[in-house]
This record gives sequence, C-alpha cells and structure tokens, in this order.
Amino acid sequence: MKLFFGKKEEKVIKLFSKHLEKVEEGVNLLTESVELYVTDDIEKSVELSKQISNIESEADTLRRKTESEMYQGAFLPNFRGELLELIEAVDKVMNKIQTVSEILAFQKPKIPEDFKADFLEQSRLVKKTYKFLKKSIENVFENIEKSGEYIQKVELHEHEEDILEKDMLRRLFEINNLELCEKLQLKDLFLQIGDIADKAEDASDKLEIIVLKRNIK
Repeated sequence: MKLFFGKKEEKVIKLFSKHLEKVEEGVNLLTESVELYVTDDIEKSVELSKQISNIESEADTLRRKTESEMYQGAFLPNFRGELLELIEAVDKVMNKIQTVSEILAFQKPKIPEDFKADFLEQSRLVKKTYKFLKKSIENVFENIEKSGEYIQKVELHEHEEDILEKDMLRRLFEINNLELCEKLQLKDLFLQIGDIADKAEDASDKLEIIVLKRNIK
C-alpha cells in the first residue's frame, strides 16, 4: 500500500531521499577506506576521510532543508514529529561514520594482522545494516508493508555486528604483545564503528513505531 501525499509532502520526501543517499555515500566510502587501511594504503584511506567529511557537511545541509520544509506545514502534526525524529536519527548515523573515518585519519591506529579481516567484516556489516535501513525508510512512503521486512533485516545485521564486535573486544584484551594504551585505542575504534550499526538500529526502531501506528499487519 502506498501512502498518498500532496506537493509539500512530496518535496520533503525527495529531500529526505537525497539525505538517505548522501549517508549511503558516506558508509560506502567508509567501507572502502577500511579496505585501504587494512591493506596499508594509509594515504588513500586518509584522502577518503576528507571526502567523507564533505559528505557529512552535505548531508547536514540536506537535513536542515528537509526539516525547514516540514516546518512549513508538510504532513499532519503527529506524522511530522515522527519524521523529524527519524531524520535526526539517520543523521546521527552519518555523524558516526565521520567519527570513525577521523579516527583512522588522525590517530592512525595500528591494527594487528589477526584483527584486520574482522575489522573489514565489521565495516561491511555496518554497511549492510544501513543499506536495509535506507530501504525500510524508502518503503514507508512507497510500500509500507514491505518496510517492516527491511526493519527485521536491519536488526539481523546489527545483531551480527554486535556478536563480532564483542568477540573482537574479548580477543583484543587477551593479546600480550600490545600496550594497554594501544588496546584502549583499538577498543574505541571497534566500539565507534559498531555504533554506526547501533545508530542505524535506533533509526529503524523509530521507523517501526511509525509503521505500527498505521496498523500495518
């Protein structure tokens, strides 16, 4: 079932879609940056961090434009409030993406060989989590019944990421040839990239409330 909206609403939906796409650009670049980082191509990874910073700024501009249009009377008040919370939640995903890219670019942590494959897999799971969040949000306007299916996939991949993250942290503190400061630096990196998936799930939780309120079975 597709929800029908007027011109003001359609304008907001287009802006929100552009914001979603911009965040997707960010998470795609982050995964690419991690791939470069774990293969010791640090210079190119740092260059991608600069691009991610620009994308975060562009996403922020789109968020403000979207919210401005909504405040001009698009959508009924209850739905408007829910969408505003959702947009803010998605923007937090982009903020975390930038945080991780800056850790790699500025701190340049040394990642042990035994952790490189898992760190790359963690970034790929984060990417999958956001991919299904984007699909779930797009479908709330186009095919709201389908939206719930994608929300479940967001939860699935976030859970997979969480399991991997906990295993990485456990193993990290079992290593004997790393200083405590190095372990704490890596702990922060692993937690921060995991937070991207957490923020995506937070956004999907808000979306799920929107879907449930419309009594979609």
